[in-house]
Amino acid sequence: MQAEQYTIKELRARKNLTQAQVAKDLGISAQTYCAWERDISNVSVSKVRAVAEYFGVKLGQIFFG
Repeated sequence: MQAEQYTIKELRARKNLTQAQVAKDLGISAQTYCAWERDISNVSVSKVRAVAEYFGVKLGQIFFG
């Protein structure tokens, strides 16, 4: 059975956070985070792990793009 997958936009919306707040918390620029949500920027493996931990999901549950 496959775990549910979520976009980072969905995960952010569930927590009622702004892109700017998530970006600040992750230590990246708001522009970078926005690009991630729009799938126009590659996300480094270390940042994918940080995003998963931040939102409390497993790596395989995050869907970029």
